[in-house]
Amino acid sequence: MKAAFRKGNELFFKDIEPRALEFGQIRVRVEACGICGTDIAPRDDDAPELRFGHEIAGEVIEAAPNVTRVKVGDKIALDSATPCGHCANCRNGLQELCTSLKTFFRGNELGFAEEVIAPVISALPYEGLSPAVATVQEPLGVAIDMVRLADLETTSNVLILGQGPIGLMALRLARQAGVRRAFVSDFKWRTGRVKVANAFGADDYIDPKETPLTEYDFGCKIDRIMVTAPPVTLPTAFEVAAKGAIISFIGIGHGDAGTIKFDADAFHFKKLQLRASFASPALYGPKAVQFLMEGVVDGEALVSHTFPLDELAKGMEAAVKDPEAVKVVITGES
Repeated sequence: MKAAFRKGNELFFKDIEPRALEFGQIRVRVEACGICGTDIAPRDDDAPELRFGHEIAGEVIEAAPNVTRVKVGDKIALDSATPCGHCANCRNGLQELCTSLKTFFRGNELGFAEEVIAPVISALPYEGLSPAVATVQEPLGVAIDMVRLADLETTSNVLILGQGPIGLMALRLARQAGVRRAFVSDFKWRTGRVKVANAFGADDYIDPKETPLTEYDFGCKIDRIMVTAPPVTLPTAFEVAAKGAIISFIGIGHGDAGTIKFDADAFHFKKLQLRASFASPALYGPKAVQFLMEGVVDGEALVSHTFPLDELAKGMEAAVKDPEAVKVVITGES
């Protein structure tokens, strides 16, 4: 079975022997796996050799004897991590703080491969979607959680920093929530993102290289900000936020980029709230699948490129460099 690995920034394939299923597991033929920003982020040369890819959709080809909720032949997407349902936090209604996640990461069963083994509890059956669009459920679940934490109201004026797939889906969900205004910020050389943002209802697309956000005239008080960009953008978000604003964020900084400096007194006096969204475990996979199936979020508009597994390196390069790239998906074809 062929699987992709990364060692530092080197990408290569290996033929590995599939292992036997354990209790509560399924074997999935990978039909599609989306490229996430974490997949293309630079890595230290001394980082361990690992498989990668976690936005997975495919077909069940084997199930452990105790598995009853899916069967061979079912089309499914996979949560990247799922609450166990048994730990104290789960049983106290705090599934988002689960201490015993069910995930394919633990077995290093990642999605840029011909097959993966996953806990059956992570399987999300779907109908009427292409496998490429079905992979979007994973980042859509992240967007749903970030929007939830932003506590949007119909009177909200929203700014979204970062218009990758998660930011674009957050924009669409904000519009579905009926917010008053919705501004987005990203670099306009990403022309594919600009097109989707306009289609999803952005009032304006602000390129910070053209107009710093601190100088932009929003014409209203920005009381909700959602950040998918790296942490370095958070101090700017605090500065443009109105008094009492809520800022939710998922942006990750690698290495020193994870550390920021800001005026805590100013943050305090403005009565701002900063809410971290880390959607692991995933809590909204079924809702994400539903939104894609019902067209609440247009997954077809997001999937801009597909490449076969053998051309994973080309797909990763497109995700980084192609102006028209929005969501790049690797298919199970050779």
